[in-house]
Amino acid sequence: MPQIRLDQDDVRHEGALIVGLELDDQRPWPPALPASVTDAGVLDSRESRRRLLEQMSHFPPARLAVACDPQRSPDRGSLALLAELARSAAATRIWLLLPPPGQQLDAERLDDWHQALDRLGLAYADTPPLHWLEHGHD
Repeated sequence: MPQIRLDQDDVRHEGALIVGLELDDQRPWPPALPASVTDAGVLDSRESRRRLLEQMSHFPPARLAVACDPQRSPDRGSLALLAELARSAAATRIWLLLPPPGQQLDAERLDDWHQALDRLGLAYADTPPLHWLEHGHD
């Protein structure tokens, strides 16, 4: 019997998913979410990344938001993970979190994030993409 190969366009993407990437304890997680958005927690280990990628290979979301701390450097490992996550979702947005009260955002590091995400072709914002996650548009 011939094998049927499904292209990415043939995969059924459903629902909305939000995940944090290596967030520290100063950032309460999850944010208040609409009922239709699933929280995938915080990816802070190789095992948590593997589990989420496995889940997304079976149940790819229509919309994925990844919260990142722009105070951390956009290293190759994090950027590779963002690209891999984005390949599993129909649409992806990166949420660059504002610093906690009393902390300054490093403009140079934020620019590093913008450049890296532009190279990956990923949309980003510093406001929570909750309306987009829930409804699919802003």
